[in-house]
Formats: sequence, structure tokens, C-alpha cells
Amino acid sequence: MTAPLILALFVGATAVLAPRHLLRASWVHRSPRWGIWAWQAVSLAVTLAVLLIGVTLALPILPIGPHLTELVRTTHLDVTDHYTTPAGNGLAVIAAVFSVALFGRAAILLFSNLRRSARRRAQQVEGLRLIGTRHPGGFTVINHPVPLVYCLPGRQRAVVVTRAAMEVLTPQELDSVLAHERTHLRARHDLALAVADALSRTFRGIGLFTTAHQQVATLVEMQADDAARGVGARHAMASALVTLGSTVRSPAAPTETNRVAARIRRLAEASPSIVRPRQRLAVGACTVALLSAPVALALAPAMEASARDCCHVALPADPQRK
Repeated sequence: MTAPLILALFVGATAVLAPRHLLRASWVHRSPRWGIWAWQAVSLAVTLAVLLIGVTLALPILPIGPHLTELVRTTHLDVTDHYTTPAGNGLAVIAAVFSVALFGRAAILLFSNLRRSARRRAQQVEGLRLIGTRHPGGFTVINHPVPLVYCLPGRQRAVVVTRAAMEVLTPQELDSVLAHERTHLRARHDLALAVADALSRTFRGIGLFTTAHQQVATLVEMQADDAARGVGARHAMASALVTLGSTVRSPAAPTETNRVAARIRRLAEASPSIVRPRQRLAVGACTVALLSAPVALALAPAMEASARDCCHVALPADPQRK
């Protein structure tokens, strides 16, 4: 019974403390790649811990019990005794159904996101073949009155530029925006956003996952902005953001406006700050600790059962020996 309680405490503490730290940490915006990694690690650690709460409650009736017994080298009865609750098998069945439903919902939402995006991209790629013109610079140009530059990830990935964008952007601004979009394609930011969106919809109403989705959406843009190398290129990227944002007719949502403003302020700096190796090492170590902690907490009762059962390792007494 202790494992679910400790896992619940881990979920509560991580869901409250980790976002507070990440939202205040300056290194997250200095190194967006590591910031994305950190937000994903926190989200996955909490998700894993929630799933393991259900698994540990349901373990007495799950078929994985014998395998866990072999792993910790003790008896099946000793292991199940450490996971049995006063509520008995009724709670175990409810926990098993909860875990399967939660995992199934997250998987279905993620698959739905990927399939819907793939279908939409396929339709757009088909349309580009009809109305688009291949530019020597490696992108597709379409006739459209609104200045837009965007990318289509996937197997038939492409960068699309409207003729209106080519008219309002200077050559350096266009080069910076193209580098930005190609970074999106190379880093597969669409997958990071699909996972963040699926988790935020699975745990609808829980602040951690909503915040993580918003932060990942901002950080992928900042990481792509860093494709603009040098003071001139970064200023050109900032200028392109202002130009494209000011010529779009429909007003942007407040969240998107704040996101663009944060990107422009960051690009106004001479260059992105470098995250030191020891900071990267600390982020990596914390990530490993976060992801391994739920598993360790879930296995703790089984390890305790193995430690208490160490006396069974002794050789059986020989009745002829005195």
C-alpha cells in the first residue's frame, strides 16, 4: 500500500514544483533544446507515476506478478503481500481498468494527432503540386495575398512561401525565416508538439500538462530561431517576425502575441547565451532521476520483500547432519 501513496506524493510534488522551477529558470530560454527536453521529461515522469499508481494497486491480480517475483528472487506470496491493500481485489480491478483506460486514451489521442496531421499534410502536398512553383532556393512558392512562410513535416516535407511574403521580406529576412522552418523539419518539432498536445488533452484541466504544452510550443520556435547565426541574421529574423506579424489581417490570439514578443526580445540580444557543460550535465542527470524515480518507487515494496526473505537463501538443513 505504501508504493501508491509515495507515487501519489511524487506526482503532487513534481507537478507543482517542477513547473515553478522551469518557468523561473533562465537556462530554459537560453537553450531551448534542453528546455524542451526538461518539460517533456517532467510530463512523462508524472504520466509514468500516475500509471504506476494503478499498476501497483492492481499488481496482486496482474499476470506480471510471477515475473516480478523472479526478478527480485523471492516468493510470489511475499511480493503480493507487499502490494495488497485493505480494499482487496475490488480496488485492484478498478486500478487495472483505470491504468488501461488512461494509457489507451493517451495512445489514441497521440495516434489521432499524428494521423490527422499526416492527412492534412498529404492534402496540402497534393495541392502544392497543382498550384506551387519550385524555387531554386529549395522551397515552394504559391500565389497568395497574405505573407506566410511555413513548413510541412513528414516524408514529403516542404517549406512554403507565399509571393506576398517574398515581396515584403528582404533577402536576408527571407534566408533567416527559411533557416527557421528547416530547423523545424530537421528537429521534428511536430512530434514534440503532438506528444505535448496528447498529454494535455489526456490530463485535461491539470496545470502541469497545459503549461508544458504552451512552453514546448514556445521553445520549439526559439530553437528554430537559433538557426539565425550572427547578430545580423538574428536581427533580420526579428525584423521578419515583426513584418509578417504586422501584415497578417486576422488578429493573433493573446498567447501567440506574447510568444512572438518573447521571441523578438530574445532575438534582439547579440547572440543566444551558451549553456555550460555542467548545466547540461545537471539537466541530463535530473532527467534520468525524474524518469527512473517512479519505477524505483513502484519496485520498492518488492525489493523490501526480497530483503526480508533473504533467510530463504540459506541451504536447507540436512536431517542426517547434527
